[in-house]
Amino acid sequence: MKIAGRLLARLGKLSVLVIAVPMTITACAGPGESLQEGAMGNAFTESLNDVYFINTGEGWIVGNNGTLLHTRNGGASWFSETSGTTQNLRSIRFADANTGWVVGDGGVILQTINSGLGWIRQSSGSSNRLNRVFFQKNDTKVGWVAGDNGTILHTSNGGFSWVAQSGAGNRSLRDVFFRDQDHGWIIGDDGLILYTDSGTRGALWNAQLSGTTRNLNAIYWTGGAAWAVGDGGVLLTMTNNGFSWTRGSQTTATGALTAIKFYGANFGWVSGEGGIILQTTNGGTFWLARSTRTDATLRAVYFINDKTGWAVGDNGTILYTVDGGIFWVKQFKI
Repeated sequence: MKIAGRLLARLGKLSVLVIAVPMTITACAGPGESLQEGAMGNAFTESLNDVYFINTGEGWIVGNNGTLLHTRNGGASWFSETSGTTQNLRSIRFADANTGWVVGDGGVILQTINSGLGWIRQSSGSSNRLNRVFFQKNDTKVGWVAGDNGTILHTSNGGFSWVAQSGAGNRSLRDVFFRDQDHGWIIGDDGLILYTDSGTRGALWNAQLSGTTRNLNAIYWTGGAAWAVGDGGVLLTMTNNGFSWTRGSQTTATGALTAIKFYGANFGWVSGEGGIILQTTNGGTFWLARSTRTDATLRAVYFINDKTGWAVGDNGTILYTVDGGIFWVKQFKI
C-alpha cells in the first residue's frame, strides 16, 4: 500500500504539470497552441491513432482531420503543429532525430527532415488509406507502408519514390514490421500474415499460417519472438525460427486489440477497445489487464523504457504512466 501511495503521489505531481496553465481547449487549436488540460475541461475530441517518441523529451501524436501534436517536454504539454492536410493520419515513425514520416487516408505520405519544423508531401502513387509506415532506426532510406486494398509500398531512397509490391490481394493491411534489413512481416484482414526473408527485401512476400480468421491489427518483434494482436482478443506469437503462429497466453480481452509494443524481451503492452491495456513483465508468459479509467478505444501505445509510456485513442485520449503501466493518468479530459 505504501508503494502504491508513492506511485499515485508521483503521478499526481506529473498531472499537475499538464493542468498548470488553465485554458479551454478547442478541436481547432492553431499551430503552436498548447493543448493542455485546463480548468474548463478539454473539448479536443479528434481520434488519435498513433504515438511515437524520438527520445525521452520529444514525441509526436497523429490523428484524424490532419491532427499532428508535438511535445518537447516529455508530454507535460502538447502543441498542435501544421500537417498541411485534413486527411486522417494513421501512423508516424522517425528513423533518426531529424527524419520522420506520417501516413494516412487518401494515400497521404508526409516527410520531415528537420525534426518536424516542416512537413512535405511525398507522392505515394496510391489513393488508398495507408495504415502503417515502418523505417528501421538509423536507416533513412529503406522503408515500407501497408494499407487498404492490399497496398504494399516500398522505398529505397527515403520516399522520393515509392514502388508498389504485391502479395496481399485486396485485403486491408494494418501493420508492417521488420526485425532486420531482410526479415519482416505484414499483417491484415482475415488472419493474413505475410513474411519476407533474406535477400528479397520485401520483393517477395509469402503467407504464414496464423491459425485465425480474425482481422490482425498490429505486430511487433521483441528480439526472440514475434507477436501479433487482432480482433476478438486475438494474441498470437511465433518463436525465432518458426513459420507458423500459435495463440499466446489466455487474456481477459474479448474486443479488438489494436497495438502492441515491447521494451526489451520481457516488458510488453497491448492496447485495445474499451480502454484495455494488457501488461507483461515476463516476455508474454502472463498478461495482466490494467485499469485506465477510460472506455475509449486505445489505438496506440509507446514506451521509452520499462516504466514510462503513453497510450492514445478515441475522443482525444492521451494517457501517461511512470510505473510500467500499473497506474495511468489522463493528460486530456474526455
